[in-house]
Amino acid sequence: MKKLLALLLALVMVLSLAACGGNSSTPPATEAPAEEAPAEEAPAEGEADPADDFYLDIKFSNVFNPKEWNYKASENLAKDITEKTDGHITVTYYGTNELDCYAASVTQAVNGANWMGLEEPSLFADYVGDAAMVIAPMLYSSNEEYNYVMDSDFVADLIDRLAEQNIHILDTHYSFGFRSICSNLDVYTPDDLKGHVFRATSSALFSKTLECLGATPQPMDFTDCLAAIQQGVVEGFEGSVSTLAGAGEPYELVKKVALTNHLIATRWLFMPEDVWQTIPEKYQKIISDCAYEWGMWEQKSCEDDEAVQIEKMKTEDGVTWNEVDLDAFSAACAPVIDWIVEEYGSTYEAYDQLTALVAEYRAANA
Repeated sequence: MKKLLALLLALVMVLSLAACGGNSSTPPATEAPAEEAPAEEAPAEGEADPADDFYLDIKFSNVFNPKEWNYKASENLAKDITEKTDGHITVTYYGTNELDCYAASVTQAVNGANWMGLEEPSLFADYVGDAAMVIAPMLYSSNEEYNYVMDSDFVADLIDRLAEQNIHILDTHYSFGFRSICSNLDVYTPDDLKGHVFRATSSALFSKTLECLGATPQPMDFTDCLAAIQQGVVEGFEGSVSTLAGAGEPYELVKKVALTNHLIATRWLFMPEDVWQTIPEKYQKIISDCAYEWGMWEQKSCEDDEAVQIEKMKTEDGVTWNEVDLDAFSAACAPVIDWIVEEYGSTYEAYDQLTALVAEYRAANA
């Protein structure tokens, strides 16, 4: 009997332990919290910095010539990055359309080449449509208004979306004035441009704007423009004071400037996002700092020089400037906004946000 009781007691204990094991509160493996990746730590004293073994050669291309501010800023930028990174990031600059420019330069970045470019924002619109809207015609009247928009959340979001297309925007401040009509014609209203052929850039936005201004656009490289004027193929171009005073002395061929100021003359500095992500943080900071410094240097230098160039061309070269009917030209440019929406998938809401930002700046600085 005692043996039977002992056996029954042992059985009860075994069943009790089994029941406790079945009610374990240990979560299944799939519910375990993911371990956080360890944060990158700076090398301890005496240890080698992995960045010391990183080297990258970048080709930097744009269309500008040595007399233009974009060339000067680009040349200085390439030198500055190379020196300040002690040669770990070597940037070699190629101007005057020596390597790919315009849309082909943007394609280099999208394809992940070791590449840096400086192009106007509408050339990114095939990837993110708002890149064209951000430089819509008649949107800005000063560098300060433009800079205010560049520092906005709107542009920050645009830059994030371009990064998803493998386009890393390094800086947006490489500006050199405003674009006006340069020819030998007396231009005061859009009607004065009807039937006249003008050189246009390869940007579809610039061509569309010139068409809405009243002219017939003829896209070509600026290196071909002066010969085209001499041959009667085109009657002028739209460009900034910096362009008019630049290489080839365009002011010798066209003597009248109609101050339409229809587009800001600006360029965005960029490189491939995937290449950017391979660069150690300390070199990224140097590149970013240099990019901003030389963009603002160009903008200010060109602005300071513009009055000097205008006076020189007026007094020494016989160039004249005339005011125009800005309301008429602004009205003529209205269809460009519709075209940007249709061509690139941007929105009227985006345009409203941009005009609201400009109005906000003007109200705060009236």
